[in-house]
Amino acid sequence: MSQEQPDVVDPTRIVPAGFVFPGTEQLDSYEIFAGPGYQAPRHHTEPSAVAAVVCAILSLIPVLGLFAFGLGCLALQRLRGSYNGGHGQAWFAIIVGGAATIGWLWLWWMITLTP
Repeated sequence: MSQEQPDVVDPTRIVPAGFVFPGTEQLDSYEIFAGPGYQAPRHHTEPSAVAAVVCAILSLIPVLGLFAFGLGCLALQRLRGSYNGGHGQAWFAIIVGGAATIGWLWLWWMITLTP
């Protein structure tokens, strides 16, 4: 009697054709699974969060605090539906930009209040 060889499992047929794991729609599988072992995907930071932090750091210039606040809110809105990073940067920009804007408005009010 001859023994039959077991069928070789094709790894592409384990999941249905076209199946994508949730949260990995934007990842390149050839980049992640290339090389020895699992390669973690590169971390992507929301560009508007980076711009918000730059504006928050430069908020000593009067209008940039308001821009930092607005860009931070925009970054949080764009981060809501994605897996990108930048939440902390956006919150930092909102807090610092809001404080700088309030400070500049208070200073303007104090200057215009005096006769």
